Amino acid sequence: MNLSKKVAFFLFISVMLTIAACGNNEEDANNANANDVDENWPEDDITINIHADSGNLDTAVRQISPLLEEELDQDIIVENRPGGGQAVSQTETQSEPADGYTFQTITSSTSFGMATDQIPFEPEDWSVVGSMQQEPASIAVPSDSPLEDIDDFVEEMKDDPENLVVGGYQSDGYMRYVYYKLQQMGDFEGKWIPIDTTDEVATDLLGGHIDVAIMTPSTALSALEDDDIKLLGVASEEELDTYPDVDTFKDQGYDMVEELYRGIMAKEGTPQNVIDQMHDAMQEAAEDSEWKEFQENQNQEMDDRTPKELDENLKEEVEDRKVFVEDLDIEAD
Repeated sequence: MNLSKKVAFFLFISVMLTIAACGNNEEDANNANANDVDENWPEDDITINIHADSGNLDTAVRQISPLLEEELDQDIIVENRPGGGQAVSQTETQSEPADGYTFQTITSSTSFGMATDQIPFEPEDWSVVGSMQQEPASIAVPSDSPLEDIDDFVEEMKDDPENLVVGGYQSDGYMRYVYYKLQQMGDFEGKWIPIDTTDEVATDLLGGHIDVAIMTPSTALSALEDDDIKLLGVASEEELDTYPDVDTFKDQGYDMVEELYRGIMAKEGTPQNVIDQMHDAMQEAAEDSEWKEFQENQNQEMDDRTPKELDENLKEEVEDRKVFVEDLDIEAD
């Protein structure tokens, strides 16, 4: 090898080593940023972006926010950013630094948006902080319906899939997923009528636009209290104190536990101590008498799962929902 080739060779090696070193330094810096501890958090206002407008989620966030302010000694700013099946709100949150001053709402419907690619983010882009509410899905009918339990409903659908009109919130969300699983267990066919908002589900059921609703009981509290609507079953692990006369899906032979949750998450890279502090603040707020009264009035339960458990739950949900989406050939709007 002549001198000029040796020089060129050594220059090439030097450049490659420099690039590798820079890459390692950048990776180390990113890892360090992801693990940074902000011991002074919080020092400023905290924003919670809600991916919906009015409804149960908005009500819950606004109810717990003053309690979080007391726990954290900072103002909580609540911003409604509906649109795009949570995509609008999540994009806004992801545009902010992962410093613990911007949080994002999450519900059981979040995994469906990710599974259909309607939401342009993955579970790995988020750290789930905590869940403030949890309630089961249910099957509801008008009080004068001849159906009395899930078996009655399944047998009716087997005999004539066109006879009963079944509907619930969204075309590809949580409630249709519950219906999908019930169809598999009961081995019956049947169409699904999507309803635009949760508030409209009970209205459409009482108005005769649908015969059977898959919904959470809290979306029809007044109708249930007035005995205008009755529940054929709840998809909880155990019988609920709030509905002692309603059997669970499992007790009726349908091994399904599906409980919708409402919580908050942070952009991935947010310091772990911030995640833990916010989680602890939510748990402390849950002990407040005002919150307990609110939960009781809404027939809700507090969800005490840890951030790690909720992270794993989101990942598992998305993978599970992808099978549902592919099976029904659901596409993002």
